[in-house]
Amino acid sequence: MIYRILLLFALSVFPLLSSAQKRVVVTDPEIKFSYILPEGWMVEDDGYDYKITAKNIANANIVLTYLEGAQGTGNFESIGSKQSFEQDYLFEIQYILPEEFSNFKVQENGTTKIDETPARWVKFSYGPNADKTGIFYMYQKLNQTFKITGSVPAAQFEKVEPIFKAIVDSFQAEKR
Repeated sequence: MIYRILLLFALSVFPLLSSAQKRVVVTDPEIKFSYILPEGWMVEDDGYDYKITAKNIANANIVLTYLEGAQGTGNFESIGSKQSFEQDYLFEIQYILPEEFSNFKVQENGTTKIDETPARWVKFSYGPNADKTGIFYMYQKLNQTFKITGSVPAAQFEKVEPIFKAIVDSFQAEKR
C-alpha cells in the first residue's frame, strides 16, 4: 500500500520536476499567479500583456491579460445594475475579439474550470482567409478578470491545442 502511495506521489510530482517545463510566477501588489511554461516557449511582458510565444512554431502564441474588478461599483448600482460575468464574456465575444481579429467567426464555445474556477471559452477562426485559429478563455477570481487568448495558423492548431490547454490547466492564482 505504501508503495502505491509513493508511486502516485512520484507520478504527480514528476511533471513539476521535469527540466522541459518551468513554472513562471507573476507577482502583483495584491495577487500572484503562475503557469507552466513548456520547453521551446518564451515569455514577453510589455507591462500590460504577458505574451507566451513558441520559438519553433511560427505565429503560435498565448496572450494573458488580467484586470482588477472596478472599485466603488456599489456607488453606481443605483444608476444601473452591475454587469454579470456572463455579460462581460458576451461583450468580449461580440465586440472586443472581432475588433482585434479580422474576419472573426465563432466555431464553438463552452465552459470549463481554470484553477478550480468556472470559466468560459470560445474557439474561433480569423484572418483574411480564415486561415488562423484562436481560442479565448475568460474567468474571474480574486476580484480579477483573467483573459487568455491563444492564436496559431489553422494548419497548426491540432498540434498546438494540447500545449495551449496544458498552459491554461497549469494556471494558479492566489492572494499575496
